[in-house]
Amino acid sequence: MCSRDMDRWIHFNMAIVGGFLGGFAILNHHELFGSAQTSNLISVFADLAGHPDANFFVRLLGVFIYMFALSLTVILPKFTRLHLPYVSLFIDAMAALIVAFLPSDLNDFIALYPLYFAMAIQWCSFKGGDGFTCSTIFSTNNLRQFTTSMTEYLCSKDPDALRKWKFFASVLLCFHFGVIVSYLSCKNFGHTGSLVCFLPVFSGFCLVWTRKHFVAVKHFVYHYLITPKKSSAYTTESE
Repeated sequence: MCSRDMDRWIHFNMAIVGGFLGGFAILNHHELFGSAQTSNLISVFADLAGHPDANFFVRLLGVFIYMFALSLTVILPKFTRLHLPYVSLFIDAMAALIVAFLPSDLNDFIALYPLYFAMAIQWCSFKGGDGFTCSTIFSTNNLRQFTTSMTEYLCSKDPDALRKWKFFASVLLCFHFGVIVSYLSCKNFGHTGSLVCFLPVFSGFCLVWTRKHFVAVKHFVYHYLITPKKSSAYTTESE
């Protein structure tokens, strides 16, 4: 397995996390999406034009929280030695923990603040895989890329279009697998079902660690696992 393969599997893993937390937001907070700000911005500007909304300032604060998280993904690499994917995974875990124990009567928009923060960090920490720019926290552009690359391949049989098609199909499947797991978790455990997200977060951490130490891991596997087997096989043949 090469570094590019690792990037691909990390992206698939993080798509599961994104689908899980996105599904959690929609299923538990009146179909409000916790991974993007399009609806919040539309509502804010509609409110500025005269549309009545008791949640105007709550929505506006959500936009600023999202923007602050996006800014951190620029600031942290410049002024700290923190590895951004690790930061994102830690924040995802903390967000899953926080939303599990928020009061059930809390304002839905406020309840989404931890997810706004976590998803903004994740968006900028895992930007793509297999040579493609691709989101792990929402699906509209991924659906576009899947559809257009599929159409391109069917029209021209371009192998690059086929590779792109397969990649985006896999991301979409992983994302919506996360949604299904989120639904089943919430159905059986309520809000505390968000803690099930710890599983893909942990596997994501393992994959990121392996990628970061890829050369050392590859050296260990070759010299301590593969080489002894080859030596043993050679000795047996000699006898």
